[in-house]
Amino acid sequence: MNDELRKKLGRLDPMPPDVPVESVTTPSSRARLEQIMNTTLQEYSAPTRQPRQRRPWILAAAAAAAVTVGVISVSLVESKNEGGKHVAATAPLDLSVPGAGPSMGSCIRFDVAILADMTTAFAGTATAVDDQTVTLTVDHWYKGGEAATVALHGSSSGGMTQIGAFPFEVGHQYLVSATDGNVNFCGYSGDASDELTAAYQQAFGA
Repeated sequence: MNDELRKKLGRLDPMPPDVPVESVTTPSSRARLEQIMNTTLQEYSAPTRQPRQRRPWILAAAAAAAVTVGVISVSLVESKNEGGKHVAATAPLDLSVPGAGPSMGSCIRFDVAILADMTTAFAGTATAVDDQTVTLTVDHWYKGGEAATVALHGSSSGGMTQIGAFPFEVGHQYLVSATDGNVNFCGYSGDASDELTAAYQQAFGA
């Protein structure tokens, strides 16, 4: 070791220069050096990181979200899509039927343009018929609604089994149009014939 190196090491030594230093050649220094050389090194391993416990409120929020998704899924299943038009599982739509249907002589001539102006139009199958009410399950909405069921209510003076020059029978399909909650006849409602179905498709584009 040269003098320059000794000076550098001396500047790094925190001990003041007047402190006596034991020589490395003394028996005690040799014994300490021998002890250091024979000491087995122990490897240090970092502690394993334990999985972080999820807080109760996080688990509760996740459970609530799952329930919400389930409710939304059930709600979507309860709805259906008939013929491309939405039919929802909502409360039945109520429509009124005139007490006595107008005679065919007083009816205006059937016109698809007039049909297109109707506020309500659908295809439905009759599931219940009595003197005052006809209940129809909606097969297809053309305009003005999304209920799964429509109830036609007649006045006390008219029978529902024969109105507008055609009868309602359970299991038969009908095309029904209405304006301001009142069913229209004169050919604008009736049995779901191919001719009337084509007219509805032309009027409402579906």
